[in-house]
Amino acid sequence: MVSGTVLVTGASGFIGLELVPQLQEVGYRVIAATRNPEKIVGGETVRLPLPAEPVEAFEAIVTNVDHVVHLAAIAHTQLADSAAIYQAVNCELAVKLAKAAEKTIAGKFVFMSSIRAQCGNVHTGIVDERVPPQPTDDYGRAKLAAEVDIAGIMTRGNYTILRPVLVYGAGVKGNMAALTRLASLPVPLPLKSLDARRSLIDRTSLCHAIIHCLREPETDAGTFIVADDSPLTVPQIITAIRRAAGRDPGLFSCPRWALQLAARLMGQGARWQTINGDMVASSALLQSTGWHAIADSAQRIEELSQHMAPR
Repeated sequence: MVSGTVLVTGASGFIGLELVPQLQEVGYRVIAATRNPEKIVGGETVRLPLPAEPVEAFEAIVTNVDHVVHLAAIAHTQLADSAAIYQAVNCELAVKLAKAAEKTIAGKFVFMSSIRAQCGNVHTGIVDERVPPQPTDDYGRAKLAAEVDIAGIMTRGNYTILRPVLVYGAGVKGNMAALTRLASLPVPLPLKSLDARRSLIDRTSLCHAIIHCLREPETDAGTFIVADDSPLTVPQIITAIRRAAGRDPGLFSCPRWALQLAARLMGQGARWQTINGDMVASSALLQSTGWHAIADSAQRIEELSQHMAPR
C-alpha cells in the first residue's frame, strides 16, 4: 500500500473511470479534476480550468497535491478549426498544468500522450521510442508539442510521458467499438484475408502502467510506448469476440479491392486504411523498468468481450 494525493484530470473519461478506483485500491487519495463531476461517484472533485484560463487557476487545483496524472484530452472533433482546438486542449492545457505542478508537487507528473505523437495510423516496421517522432495529423502534432513543453518545464525530471496505442476495455468507443459491433452481427464476414497487425493496450494494463510510473524512479524524465505484447489482425479480434459468445469465427475471404470499394461507398475510407495497414509498437522500454504487459491480447479481449458489447 502507498499513500499520497493524486490529482487526476479527465477522471470521468474512458481511462480515468478505471484509473481512479485502481489508485484508491492501492492507497492513494484521489482528487478528480473534471468538467463532468456528476460522473464521479463518492469521490473528491475539483473543476478543471479551461485552456484559456491563467496558470494561477491551475495552481489552485494542485495545491496540497503530491502527484498529477493528466488524462484530459480531446481525440476527435468535427469542428472546422480542429488544429486550434487540438492545440488548446491537448497542448496548452497540459502545459499550464505542468507549469503549476512544477511549482508545487513533490511527486510525479504523468502525461497521457498517444502513439499518434510518434507516428501515423499506419507504420512500416516496429515502432519504438528510438523512431524519430513524425505525427501525421493535428491531434498527434498537438500531443508531441505538449510532450516537448512538459519536458522543458519539469526541470527536476519528475515526469513521465506515456504513448499508448489503441486502448480496449469495457465501454470502449471508436474503432474498437466498431469492430465489436461488427463481430456481434449474426452473419459471416468477408474479412478473413485482412492480415495487417495492430498493437493494442488493455485499459487495466494501461492503468497499471500509470501507477507504476508514479512509483518507479526509473521512469523519471522518460517517454514510453505502452502496448500489449501480441499485435492482432482484424480476423483475430473478431474471432476472439465471437469465441467468447460461443460462436464460430464465421469469416471468409474477399478480394481487398472489393472491401476497399465497399468501405468507400459507406464513407469508411479512413477506417479501411486503418484496418488494412500495420501499426506494431513495442513496449520493451517500459517493461525494462518493471512494468508487465499483457502477453495474449486475443485471450484478454475474449475475457472482456461481454463488457465491450454494444448496447
